[in-house]
Parts: sequence; C-alpha cells; structure tokens
Amino acid sequence: MDELKCHCVNCSKTQYPTYLDKFRHETEVREVTRRFGTKEQIKAYLEGIEKKRGFEAMQRLRMDLLKEWGKRKGKAE
Repeated sequence: MDELKCHCVNCSKTQYPTYLDKFRHETEVREVTRRFGTKEQIKAYLEGIEKKRGFEAMQRLRMDLLKEWGKRKGKAE
C-alpha cells in the first residue's frame, strides 16, 4: 500500500495545494454538482452549510455552484 505523503511546499518537490481553502472549495463545488442532481437536494445541502459555516460561506458556495452548472450546461449544448 502506498504511503500518503504531504504535498505542501515544505515536504514535496511535486507540490499540490490540498491544504488551501481555495482547493477545498473548488473540490466541494465539483463534488456537489456530481453528487446531487435535483434542486431540492442542493437546497438541503446548502441549508446544512449555512447552519454549520454561516450565511457567507453558503452564499459563496451557492454562487460557485451556479457558475459550475452554467459551464456544464454550455458543454452539453
């Protein structure tokens, strides 16, 4: 089994910024669009985010989800 290695700027020549908030947020946007297919599911997820992280975090995620859906819709046409 491969050992998990840190890819931060201090530990690796192949840096991969998984520790950054930007990376976490972009990954969450992709995962939500992949996992949830209905407006109701996404709305429920966003309500949970608002309870846990606050309104601003929920609004940021919501706006980026809309952008991602727009990109995907454009590719489908």
